[in-house]
Amino acid sequence: AQQDYIATITATRLAGAIPVFAVGTTTAAPAVIPAGAIVNHIFFLQTTAPSALTGGVITVNIAGVDVGTITPTTTGGRIGIAFTNTAAVATVLNNVGTTDATVTFTATAITAITGTLAGTFDIQYTSRNPDGSIIAYGAGLTNN
Repeated sequence: AQQDYIATITATRLAGAIPVFAVGTTTAAPAVIPAGAIVNHIFFLQTTAPSALTGGVITVNIAGVDVGTITPTTTGGRIGIAFTNTAAVATVLNNVGTTDATVTFTATAITAITGTLAGTFDIQYTSRNPDGSIIAYGAGLTNN
């Protein structure tokens, strides 16, 4: 799994990219999934919730493909992605490709917010070889 947090949001903002930070760091950098991985799920662990929020729907993109959306709430919690049901999305989720895949997050404009929005993205995947196979290279895994 890969975990990346967002800087707290306390004011309205234009639509656009949401910078993410690896846990324990303060420099923004995109999340990266290893080549060949199969993506199981993506959550937003919303640790701080504003009392009012208009906008801010987050689109998740893996390797250039928009795979779904996450909608922050005024209650917070563990919010799962709503995957887009297309063959293109299924293909990327099944195998992110033969090179490491960048994960980016963009959001619609936040036109009103009262309080603070904060949290961590949890990208759950199973690492595999770049071709998608699982051969026991010391990992004890097999798909046979």
